[in-house]
Amino acid sequence: MAGSVLASASHTLDQIQELLGQAPDPETEKPLAYCAELYIPVVKYTLPQALDALNKGQLGFAVYGLSDAGTEAEECEKNFSGQGGGSPVTQGNKLVRNLVDVALAIVKILQKGF
Repeated sequence: MAGSVLASASHTLDQIQELLGQAPDPETEKPLAYCAELYIPVVKYTLPQALDALNKGQLGFAVYGLSDAGTEAEECEKNFSGQGGGSPVTQGNKLVRNLVDVALAIVKILQKGF
């Protein structure tokens, strides 16, 4: 499940970078650049470390990494709040957040020993 979070976050980052490459208007470019700054460490470091922690049974660290990914997706979306219809990557942000919620629920069950 955590692998699905990483795949979704990677896809969303790819979309952000593609949109940035299309020379968007300044009102869209700044929040997109901010989203890229949020997603890059999540994709390159946070989620891979969370996956590694899961494989090693370090569930607390996995929860931390997964939670951070969800928070960053929400922060990306909030950054577009003044633009009316949400961000151009709303679907990706929502998918990351939803997958994080499922992954966290699974990890919390594992923490309880079921």
